[in-house]
Amino acid sequence: MSIDEIINKLKSLDLSTYPKEEIEALFNQLGMIGSIVVTYHKGKSVIRARPNYDGEHFTEKSQLSFKPPRFNTTYQRASTPNTTMFYATSIPDKIKDGELDNARVIGVAETIPLLRDKERSGYQKISFGRWVVEEDIDLVAIVHKESYLKESSYTRELKEAYDEFSVQAPKEIMEKSLKFHTYLADEFSKEEINEDYDYMISAIFSELITKRGFDGVIYPSVRAGGKGFNIAITPEATKKLKLRVAGESTVYKRKEEVFVGNDAIVELNGDEEEFQMNELNGFKTEILEKLNVQSMDELNDDD
Repeated sequence: MSIDEIINKLKSLDLSTYPKEEIEALFNQLGMIGSIVVTYHKGKSVIRARPNYDGEHFTEKSQLSFKPPRFNTTYQRASTPNTTMFYATSIPDKIKDGELDNARVIGVAETIPLLRDKERSGYQKISFGRWVVEEDIDLVAIVHKESYLKESSYTRELKEAYDEFSVQAPKEIMEKSLKFHTYLADEFSKEEINEDYDYMISAIFSELITKRGFDGVIYPSVRAGGKGFNIAITPEATKKLKLRVAGESTVYKRKEEVFVGNDAIVELNGDEEEFQMNELNGFKTEILEKLNVQSMDELNDDD
């Protein structure tokens, strides 16, 4: 079956029927595909973000890690109900002037739905874990989304590296690979998600490549408009990371104005299973003044 036929069949599937076996069968007919592999070396930091609800506070490393498999019951962008993944945000080591330089911002955009409505106001607690790589992590890169190339020099760099490599590879394989990765990039960059099955293509691809020995995937953040990156790695690969900092923040939003205040933080040696954050003061008053409101209640009422 040709690559065009495979892609057309994938596009024509009724995902609401959860056709996992059909998707896997079509992927298995691809044959050899050329991909970009990004390796995170020792010392690289990634940020794991998790919202706090109903007054909860996180005091255990596991709470800032991957979702326990028993709770992983739906398809996500890079994980299936059968395979939980550790999601984190990342920025390139080299950033050009004007580019996004804060991985926490990506985490906020990815995990706080409130930010997606410019007319809404409110606030939300969120916790962050800064994890540091101790052993190389190999990630398959999904970077062929044309509209994202202008948002990050690193995306362009990866795409250019792919183009340079393709010159040396057999033409038939690289033409097939380019078509597939362009299709896959569209799947990883879906913005309108109505049901978990809308993620099936990207999720099952992620599951398959981890079965083939990769630690996970890296792809531009949809919620950050392609200006930063997400990674999704297997629980086994988290053994190559250490939690070095845990922090708690509040996201304050008044329509289009957004500020993130630091509420508590603790530095860790990477081996602790439990910890207690140290509270910080002064941010709330300062931020409320910037938003021109007197209290948190005004944010709730400011519709």
